[in-house]
Amino acid sequence: MPFPNAVQAYFDKLDDPMKSVAIALSEAVHRQGPALKATLAWGVPCWLGTERVVSVVAHGRHCNLQLWSGARLADQYFGRIEGSGKALRHVKVRAVSDIDDELIDIIDRAVQLDQTAPVKVR
Repeated sequence: MPFPNAVQAYFDKLDDPMKSVAIALSEAVHRQGPALKATLAWGVPCWLGTERVVSVVAHGRHCNLQLWSGARLADQYFGRIEGSGKALRHVKVRAVSDIDDELIDIIDRAVQLDQTAPVKVR
């Protein structure tokens, strides 16, 4: 799956193991939301549907899968979705093996929310 140049440049500058995690997350997002459009927003890869759906942010020891409507999902995935924002929440992903069935379900639900009940993101 080819990325826009700016998104590819983000991944290219990362070092392993977070590069592998970030790319695996982006592949999972693409599988679950093939109609989403990848772009760069606030300097990180972001996938858009009707609104922003998810972003991938690499840190030193983990990547955050940012969920733009994560607050609406947090109660259903207690302990997995973190943060206290009014809308934006995240899941910390420390290894490719953390991309499990539950995380795939979270991505699915985020994509479904964008399709069925999108909320304007700032």
